[in-house]
Amino acid sequence: MILTYLLIGIIFTFLVDLLINYLYYLDVPLIEDMQWNNSQRVLCVLLWPFALAVFIITFLQKYFGK
Repeated sequence: MILTYLLIGIIFTFLVDLLINYLYYLDVPLIEDMQWNNSQRVLCVLLWPFALAVFIITFLQKYFGK
């Protein structure tokens, strides 16, 4: 059960990291320097449900223009 939690966190963190790098190379203006260090990646792996909620809320706010 713990391994499943960590595996989901690793996959989620990998996908978010890919998205950040993809947007960086497309020259999409980002709010701040979005390059992650290893401590931020570890926190995202451990706290992925919170990170996913923040991602979804922010995405929906930007998409619907709130």
